[in-house]
Amino acid sequence: MSTFQISQIRQPKTAEIVASKIRKGILMGELKPGDKLPSEAQLMARFETSRPTLREALRILEFQSLITIARGAKGGAQVKQVDAQVLTQATGLLLQARSATLGDVYQARAMIEPPAARLAAETRPELAARALQAQLERERAVADDERARAHEVAAFHRILLEQCGNVALAVVGQSLHDVVNRHLELAYRQNPVPGADERDRQVRFGLKSQERLIALISAGAGLEAEAHWVRHMKAAGEYWLQGLAGTAVIDILD
Repeated sequence: MSTFQISQIRQPKTAEIVASKIRKGILMGELKPGDKLPSEAQLMARFETSRPTLREALRILEFQSLITIARGAKGGAQVKQVDAQVLTQATGLLLQARSATLGDVYQARAMIEPPAARLAAETRPELAARALQAQLERERAVADDERARAHEVAAFHRILLEQCGNVALAVVGQSLHDVVNRHLELAYRQNPVPGADERDRQVRFGLKSQERLIALISAGAGLEAEAHWVRHMKAAGEYWLQGLAGTAVIDILD
């Protein structure tokens, strides 16, 4: 006879409930960046809670970078702009804590970027192609500066996910951006291309491949865009991961 145990369900603390209600107002746009929250007395009355509980709720929101709290007579809580950098930093910390490697991150990107290219072609070809083309021109402008080029190439990959029409993939792209940027910078330092001719050939390969992706997306050719980007990620990975696949994320972020 099997035994079925019901574990006790944790009930949220009152401060967490209050923080959740205020957080929802911020994320739904009812409270805009720069808005000041009502006074403590007003918030205590509205949520029927004590001052210590309210202050704990505000500390939760402050920790989540949703508000700032100024002290003093003219102080109070003010709504912040939701900053994607908070997500980027949290992702970096979690990857470090889980002992993730650059190979892990690249493998994940190689799995999600090609389908994102297909989505972009099938759902928003004109907008996605325009955004990617603008980024490609920024890459061209810094073609002779390897560090700057690494930054712009990383941005191209982030924009691909942002422009695919899927919010969750856009968030993934933003969360990984700092790691990708540091990875590409490290690859340029660790694996310098011998000779100007070979470097120019490598740059032309990247630009030409990106041009092809943009053309396929613009044409609405989803399957072709996906297949092309599978090949691109495989070929590019041979350089980006050369001698770096086993490098821990913690080693490039700290």
